[in-house]
Amino acid sequence: MNQNHATPDPDLIWDPVVDPVLCSPYEPPDLHWELDDLGVAVAKPPLRGRRVPLRPLVPRDSRTVEQQSLFGTRYENPLVLGLREKVGAWRKAGYPGATATTRRLLLHWTDPDAMILRPFFAQVEAVETLIWLREIATRSTKERRELEALSREHNDQIVRLCAKMATGTGKTAVMGMVIAWQTLNARRSTRRKNVLFTNRFAVFAPGLTVRRRLSVLRPSDPANVYDEFGLVPRGLRQEINSAKVEVINFQAFTKKELIGDSSARKMLGKKRGDDIESWEAAVRRVLGGLIGGTGICVINDEAHHCYLPPKREKSNNEQKREDHRASVWFNAIRALRDLGALGRVDEKYGQAHPVLDFSATPLWIDSAARTEPRQFEWVASDFGLMDAIESGLVKVPRVPIDDDGARDETVWRNLYKNTHSKNLARYRENRQNLPESLNGALQVVIKDWIRTRETWERSGQPTPPVLILVANSISNAVALYKYLAGWEEEDGTLRKGAIPELSNVAENGQWYKDPRTLVVHSKVADDDKDGIPKELKKLLVATSRDVTQKEAEDAIRLMLNTVGKTGQPGAKVRCVVSVSMLTEGWDARTVTHIVGFRAFSTQLLCEQVMGRALRRTSYDAFSEAEPNDETRARFGDDRRRLEAEYAEVVGIPFEFMPGEPNIGPPPEPRPRTQVCSLPDKREYRVSWPHVLEYSYLAETKDFRLDPERAARTKWTPGQEPSMALVAGMIGETTILEKDARRRSVLVNLAHEMVRIISHPDLDNGLAEARDSGRIALFRSAFPAARQWAALQNLTQNDWDHLAGRMNLLTAAEQVVQACDLGGGSAPSRRARLDRPMISDTAGIDFETTLEHIREAGKSELSHAACHSRLELVTAQALDEHPQVVRWARNFQLGWTIPYRDDLGWRSYEPDFVAVLEGGVNLIVECKGVYDEKAEAAQWWTQEHWIPCVAGTLELPDELRRWHYGIISDFRAVQYQLNGLIYEASRVLART
Repeated sequence: MNQNHATPDPDLIWDPVVDPVLCSPYEPPDLHWELDDLGVAVAKPPLRGRRVPLRPLVPRDSRTVEQQSLFGTRYENPLVLGLREKVGAWRKAGYPGATATTRRLLLHWTDPDAMILRPFFAQVEAVETLIWLREIATRSTKERRELEALSREHNDQIVRLCAKMATGTGKTAVMGMVIAWQTLNARRSTRRKNVLFTNRFAVFAPGLTVRRRLSVLRPSDPANVYDEFGLVPRGLRQEINSAKVEVINFQAFTKKELIGDSSARKMLGKKRGDDIESWEAAVRRVLGGLIGGTGICVINDEAHHCYLPPKREKSNNEQKREDHRASVWFNAIRALRDLGALGRVDEKYGQAHPVLDFSATPLWIDSAARTEPRQFEWVASDFGLMDAIESGLVKVPRVPIDDDGARDETVWRNLYKNTHSKNLARYRENRQNLPESLNGALQVVIKDWIRTRETWERSGQPTPPVLILVANSISNAVALYKYLAGWEEEDGTLRKGAIPELSNVAENGQWYKDPRTLVVHSKVADDDKDGIPKELKKLLVATSRDVTQKEAEDAIRLMLNTVGKTGQPGAKVRCVVSVSMLTEGWDARTVTHIVGFRAFSTQLLCEQVMGRALRRTSYDAFSEAEPNDETRARFGDDRRRLEAEYAEVVGIPFEFMPGEPNIGPPPEPRPRTQVCSLPDKREYRVSWPHVLEYSYLAETKDFRLDPERAARTKWTPGQEPSMALVAGMIGETTILEKDARRRSVLVNLAHEMVRIISHPDLDNGLAEARDSGRIALFRSAFPAARQWAALQNLTQNDWDHLAGRMNLLTAAEQVVQACDLGGGSAPSRRARLDRPMISDTAGIDFETTLEHIREAGKSELSHAACHSRLELVTAQALDEHPQVVRWARNFQLGWTIPYRDDLGWRSYEPDFVAVLEGGVNLIVECKGVYDEKAEAAQWWTQEHWIPCVAGTLELPDELRRWHYGIISDFRAVQYQLNGLIYEASRVLART
């Protein structure tokens, strides 16, 4: 590891406790904290470069570090390191070797302004790596060869590629990127390339919660990721609809009895299990409509549950259950391989379509306490928890590493182990307090949670922070629930919980209508009939009229799945008591505290349980709202870092960052503002066109060759002619050709003729050959080119010579000069529009924690959410200016303008749009610092977008008059806005 510490200023203080976030979430990590022997970040200047991928550390305790040092061995992963290096070089070079469609997608994903929600680097790197292994690396490439060999060794010759992504870094969006990449290439690639791509996808999930979350991968889903994130350029969105995406719980592949009726089995003399379907039959039953055609791309979420179970000499019940689950999942994939549904099977290389795995913890599951955690050998990209913490993508977990007790180890670090009596139900039956160790930890954590809740209320947070308790059994979970939330006696008397803020029983002895505390089994979201203890069902039945037991269960599931979501049934939930652990895929973002009261025998369990608390509350709260001198002095650049968020963790022996729970009053979270369209402000609605590309439309030009002006050029003398023009006294002429392959030269010649007489925008990629005006010109140019070539008496060598670029241009100029261009009219410029052609500010609804917020007056939107003070002052000026009729802040509205740079097409997101008196639409861009990117966006907007929109007859008149301007100084906003409005009035005068 590079131990070169980074510190531009030696007087700067670096403290991972105070400011743990080092890197921008949108750029490759370039700094990382040094860790000590406990795995705790050291208060030194951070190390330069990215953290090397390591095997996860075994949980440590400062009291027992000497005994545990044996388990602390770390090793680097050279395969992932090699892939990082090669993929990084490929990225810097502009993605050479990728298909045109793939490159367009990659440029879209890496363009800061192209998408509604900009992808994090963790997401971009994961999809880049999978694409590089598929499109760029060959089977002789070292990294691909080794990775596939390791996968085949551990997966019965099946090739799997795993993207390791820490919880909260956006795996679902990456799956959507994969589906877009595969689908668009399958539609657009040549037959040879099509073996690499498919538009059929089987997405496997471990349970109903994950399955519901992944439903957004279906293009038809109302909340699909393609529209929510803007995952594909607008011009390609409709093609995504051809993707066939099935999201399946792997349990659906459990083999069924062929004779389901017990009496029928008895009559046939068969026992249960004698006649059971094969794995292939199970796969056909579940995926029959997907099998066939171009093969299937399998995507595994939470892929650590899918493995080929090893033969074990000894295993406990938990391990047997996990192995059985893994066996069902793995055998379904193996059956797909055997059916040929993963593409052509090759003895040497396996299936054509690799299985794509996603997991935050791709570790071999083993319940043995002393077993070293071992990562899946086929991990291709690794953006682990420390990378995520140092990039600000997840909350920082803080756990106890020391205390002032007399024991040899930190008690609150492992509560279950250090609690003498593990049967909490006995304490509740005897009306005693909980065991001392557990009770002490709970009181401290709850006190800190109450303080956090008060802070959130002061800052206007719409939902409360959430406390999670994880118990080892249903009886203990119910005991904790009764202790916190209260209970009902046999005579119907309601008893309040010990913690008023978490009690479901009010001071008046009645149930609160909205439960504050839930108790659930880990499988509650998977329709498990025993997942919801009867106490909570009673509460729901008692507080709701005409609600059945089944409806109460459904209501609780809905509450659990909407915890922390404004306006949803779970918005008021403050505490969740869970058995074992909360189900994977549970994506609440408001968890601030978690207490574990169960055994943690493996590192995997620690990270999985703690992972439920690590999703950030906000992804737009940055430490640096704008570039500043302090950031430049500390880091040497203008990086923007997400503000650190924390989760206090007790009872889970896990450590990555230093810190103790309950270290003091928590920092106030940034207020969350709901930006929405207001029904009573429809008069201020603003609309805009969605432009895909710019095109030139030639009308009726006609190439008419004058043979007298077709000068004969002596290209390569001394050869026999290969073409002759044959004509009679009357009637049409005929051309005799010796070699039909020369047609390609004529096609290129006609193309150059069109280019010469066309608007120069054609050279800038503003129109494609399919453009109707260009095709009309080509149809006229091609006969003239053939006639000219026949008059030249060209030899075979002449044809070879004409294939050269310079000679082709010379010939094209000669043909054009020899032609009369009849029936012509001035070329027009038009915009090619998306579907829908027009969007507006209706139906907008999102939350933001941006710091610069202003209520909007002359806007249909409730607020203007701004990134800078300059934007905020501009919003105020637009509201107050008498010549501005209505306006909108273009943030998360999905409006972009296409422009081009050296790498290809990009998208630019204007800051504001305003409608002025007289009907001119004004695009306002706020730019304190003017750079090449801003210059390119301005030029393309003024020189192409505005004139092309003006010439697009499909648009209503009020959306065809536009002006563009820049505001650069917050002290002169009013003056600069006046100037822009004056310039816009001249546009009105010209129309």
